[in-house]
Amino acid sequence: MRRTMCRILLLACLSGAAVAATAQTDNYPTRPVRIIVPFSPGGPVDAIARAIAVKLTQQWGKQVIVENKGGAATIIGWDTVAKSAPDGYTVLLAGAGGRTTLPSVATLPFDPAKDLVAVAAVANSPNVFVVNAALGKNTLAEFISYAKAKPGRVNHGLSAPGTVTQFVATQLSEAAAVKWEDIPYRGGSPAVTALMAGEIDVLTADLGAVLAMEETGRIKILAVADTQRSALLPKVPTTSEQGFPKVVAVNVYGVFAPAATPKPILRKIADSLAHITAQPDLKEQFAKLGLQPDNRGSEAFESFLRAQTAQWAPIAKASGVRIN
Repeated sequence: MRRTMCRILLLACLSGAAVAATAQTDNYPTRPVRIIVPFSPGGPVDAIARAIAVKLTQQWGKQVIVENKGGAATIIGWDTVAKSAPDGYTVLLAGAGGRTTLPSVATLPFDPAKDLVAVAAVANSPNVFVVNAALGKNTLAEFISYAKAKPGRVNHGLSAPGTVTQFVATQLSEAAAVKWEDIPYRGGSPAVTALMAGEIDVLTADLGAVLAMEETGRIKILAVADTQRSALLPKVPTTSEQGFPKVVAVNVYGVFAPAATPKPILRKIADSLAHITAQPDLKEQFAKLGLQPDNRGSEAFESFLRAQTAQWAPIAKASGVRIN
């Protein structure tokens, strides 16, 4: 009889705990949610996060706050979320590189594939190859011919060293048999400034970093590193169209959460993100940043991350780049 009563009490406790957990996830969120951005304020990832935060606040009726934790090549921000309580109240908005290339170029205090889960993608932007308009080169082929005529004397700018942006540039130089000197910069803005000042001959960058300057006519985007043309640059051919089908690199930005976060909460966040990224006004905001909405859910985003890791990790390791 005592054993039976104990079992009944245990089942009642488990049932009560399950009901409480269900109620907790159904009512999520009941308090403010933090979106951690692993960069300082003002950059494109910060802008994405703040646009998303406004929309989520409106949809949920609870404050969604953006908190910047930049430094250590985004490691601080990723680590903060990896070690946060898995309750949905602290999430990360970052580029896919934290999963795909960062583990190959840095020693991490966490395992991004095990300690965090991909919730959903929100935006993407292809890498592009850019020259100063004054150079007078209008196609990738023209620039490659120019570079081959000056072996070792062409300066190539890197807006994001140790990332896919660097490694896709390496792919192009190897595929085109072009030798250039890599000049690293701390972000897109200083790299674009250097390009316009003539300090570098060509720049590999995220589209968002150069779109505004391209519209002024001061720089020339020669190619979009993608398999299809960007809706924001319909007249600019892709690397595939210009004979380099394997030189493809699209930066994808998404939301990540601690791995043990309850699945119902993850689904609610993902569903909310899919809803707001479909809204016309957010699409307009993204377009100004050189971004396009990306509504891949958890499974599709996770599949993308695994494929990208398989593609870029060997290249990253072979590069010898180390981020301390």
